[in-house]
Amino acid sequence: MKKRNCLLVIILVSVLLGLDLFIKYLVSSYLTSINIIDNFFSLTYVLNDGAAFSLFASRTYILILIALMCLLFIIYELKNNLDDRVLSVGYSLVLAGLLGNFIDRLLDGYIVDYLSFKIFGYNYPIFNFADMLIVLGVITVVIKEIFKERGRKNEVRSK
Repeated sequence: MKKRNCLLVIILVSVLLGLDLFIKYLVSSYLTSINIIDNFFSLTYVLNDGAAFSLFASRTYILILIALMCLLFIIYELKNNLDDRVLSVGYSLVLAGLLGNFIDRLLDGYIVDYLSFKIFGYNYPIFNFADMLIVLGVITVVIKEIFKERGRKNEVRSK
């Protein structure tokens, strides 16, 4: 079962990482800015040398070090949770997103962002597909861990 799940994780991460890098290539090659939905959503090509909300801007080496530590943690967690499909998928999403942004930062010193939303008059920070994978993966892992903890509490109560 672990070998099969490991293969599925490798395939999922590879496909998502390839898709992320391909989208960033297309954005870098052909996009400047396209308004999709007035006052809500546009595709806007931006080079981001920082992290979320411009934290650590122009501190590429610090961000690479943080990413490496996160990658090691995610790989460790994936290895230890291969029997749990939900956690495997969650950690795979995070891993694919981290790798996508890590590769950009390592090779170019910046990340390509392009998804721009204006919500209730607020211009949300521009992000990319890899960022979405990270957020969805973290949400998946957190929800799974919450339910796992509730299950443990219910087992203790029923004994």
